[in-house]
Amino acid sequence: MSGPRTQRENLGIECPRCGCRHFYTTHTEPLRDGRIRRRKVCRHCGRKLLTLETTAAKPATVSQEYA
Repeated sequence: MSGPRTQRENLGIECPRCGCRHFYTTHTEPLRDGRIRRRKVCRHCGRKLLTLETTAAKPATVSQEYA
């Protein structure tokens, strides 16, 4: 039964610094082109990330770190 588990482990984003997958969302902003911009903070190390999410079946991508 390791197949579904490994597939589940690949979902979501991972902190580039510590590898944690747990984040606080500090700000959410819908954009004109239909995407959603979310500012997140890693619960473990505090690194700040900016994600751009689409409504399509694509996973969220981390675009850059913000200050």
